[in-house]
Amino acid sequence: MGKVILIAADNQERVQQLMEKLGQAGYKVTHALNYSEVIAALQRTNADLLIMDSKLPGMSHFNLVQRLTGRGEQIPIIVIGNDGSDEAIQALESGAHDYIPNEWDTRELLARISNLLRLFQTGRKEQDEIIRIGDLAIDPLCRNVTRENETLALTHREYDLLLFLARRQGQVCTREDILREVWDYDFHTGTNVVDVYILHLREKIDKGRRPKLLRTIRGIGYKLLSQDEIDANTKDRLP
Repeated sequence: MGKVILIAADNQERVQQLMEKLGQAGYKVTHALNYSEVIAALQRTNADLLIMDSKLPGMSHFNLVQRLTGRGEQIPIIVIGNDGSDEAIQALESGAHDYIPNEWDTRELLARISNLLRLFQTGRKEQDEIIRIGDLAIDPLCRNVTRENETLALTHREYDLLLFLARRQGQVCTREDILREVWDYDFHTGTNVVDVYILHLREKIDKGRRPKLLRTIRGIGYKLLSQDEIDANTKDRLP
């Protein structure tokens, strides 16, 4: 199956040109007109790469790029720009993976696309690997979680929260970090939703089991123990 490229732009001439050239190169192409449509399209389809206009309607100061890359989305982003080096710097600093000028060359664009897809394929394989922490196993490909070989029934949000913590095992994650990355809140709203979901998660992964993997760091946030921490604690308990 061919790779899927999402084009985000409202310039119909540019969109048609891109769709034609990418189609001829063997890619499947979808289209979004603005910020909101990009988010919807990425939730609906498994796009492999995003090409977006730097002046995409609904986007301000490349906040869409920041949103996608800040949440760890495994999709390469190429920005087609209009305003030269300052804009290129802003796009790249916001998290875009490449920037090309408005008057792009087809062969160069295809080469850049191929290069990014190759690099990200390696990254995706790493992201899809099963995460093991003690007797806890998380399979990102099928969103399956087991502990002591028992399958745990997690809600969609509980799973997202656990995966976020597992990929940062041993690191303290603040409530603000969790709200921003798991709930997509840009600021702390005063809600206790994180604490509520941590409680639910703790009931499912830790209750009646040892060691307790999910830890509260008082006044800061939460963390999931790393394998090294589990090994160290086990060694300390040996006679």
